[in-house]
Amino acid sequence: MSIMIFAPSPYPMDAFFVLVRETGFEIHRNVQAPDAMIGMALVSAMTMACQALIDVKLPTGQVRPVTQNVMVIAESGDRKTTVDGLLYAPFRDHDMQALVLYKAALETYQAERDWWESKNNGLRRAIAKSARKSESADEVKAEMAEHAKSKPKMPRRRILMRQDITARAIMEVLEGDGESIAIATDEGQVLFKSGAMTNLGLLNRVWDSPNVLSLDRADLDQVMVMNPRVSISIMTQPDVLKAYLEKRGSVAKGSGHWARYLVGWPVSTRGFRWVNSNEAVWEHLPAFQVRIKELLAKQEAMYESGAVEREIIEFTDDAKVRWFAQAGKTEWMLRPGDYLDDINDFGSKAMEIVARLAAVLHYFGGEAGKITVDTLERAISIVSWHVDEYKRLFSPQFTLPQDQLDAQAVAAYLRNHIWQGPGSNSFVAKNHLLRNGPVRGRDRLDPALKVLEHQGAICIVVAPKDKKRYVQLNNNHFGAI
Repeated sequence: MSIMIFAPSPYPMDAFFVLVRETGFEIHRNVQAPDAMIGMALVSAMTMACQALIDVKLPTGQVRPVTQNVMVIAESGDRKTTVDGLLYAPFRDHDMQALVLYKAALETYQAERDWWESKNNGLRRAIAKSARKSESADEVKAEMAEHAKSKPKMPRRRILMRQDITARAIMEVLEGDGESIAIATDEGQVLFKSGAMTNLGLLNRVWDSPNVLSLDRADLDQVMVMNPRVSISIMTQPDVLKAYLEKRGSVAKGSGHWARYLVGWPVSTRGFRWVNSNEAVWEHLPAFQVRIKELLAKQEAMYESGAVEREIIEFTDDAKVRWFAQAGKTEWMLRPGDYLDDINDFGSKAMEIVARLAAVLHYFGGEAGKITVDTLERAISIVSWHVDEYKRLFSPQFTLPQDQLDAQAVAAYLRNHIWQGPGSNSFVAKNHLLRNGPVRGRDRLDPALKVLEHQGAICIVVAPKDKKRYVQLNNNHFGAI
């Protein structure tokens, strides 16, 4: 885990298996959205497709859900809605079809209920008539008891994707055993203003997935929720998140709510996207969507059977050894003054999040048997990126020294005013930076340039003729963000 200096490193897209990885690269080429936004949306989509079907058995022996909470912070214009639409399309199609089937089933139910109630009322009248005549009603009572067994059941509107939802509504849609939903939005303001985000305790509990939750309703029976599965996916603009944090930030942090999230604030691609006149070619995304549809169909078949039994995914012996080794390293970094000390809330949950993600990678990828060391390493790589991001965004003590703040400003200037795009050979005279850049004075510019050199963003070259110093931009670095 490397300490972040001024911006996140490229998202570890290579850690995904082939289909997911190539889908991510394809979206990045065609949409040119920030890489981390795409990578995190892939994590959410895979999780949502798997969470109703599997659990993971930690090397410690605990069986845990594979649900994940994800929050992407991105500027307006970074194509959040486009990425959301591409990767979540199978879920929305599923929900639309489910809604059509529900309406048809509701009409059938209402007709059957009317008939059932009509006959039930007739039996009640027969019992009343027998009572008035002081005749035995045993035969009619037996018929009524048998009739009660055939009472129609109201169909369930099983919609996976939810957005503006209250805490009460969450409990009601999860009523029963093993229900699964995803609270997802590409406009964080909608969710932050919803009733769900005013009851963080409930959201924390459904992430932990207790065996039983209950809600007492006045005038109605108690709502019983057993083994629920809930993931949250938020794409939000910085100002929207800032407004929420100013209002409820201390509660969200103090309750450990953010510690249950994979967070990321990728560098914006606005202004650096190239215009491609050719029609986008989609080769891998359709296959990714097909895999999601397969898992959703399997989920529907499970619910229709009435037997909610999730497959428990375990680790191989070698993977257990590797998991414990990483867990020991993580625990060591929680010590006072060490890397995870100031984000110990997230650090304490990191290894469970790793296990959850490893199980999703394994199952979504169609891997047979138990989770291997290779799959576990992929999950560790992804979560390690998010550990650094969590520290960068939420650490109360993580303040940058002046040279790194200056490096951030210089990097932004180079990106916005000097870099000429993919495949370019961009450079600028150092004196030009002194006169026109955001950091004036050699005593501050030189340390800032050293930070950028250390990061591999630039190199300082001396022209052979005039002996002037130039800042040459590393195209691989600027082209990757």
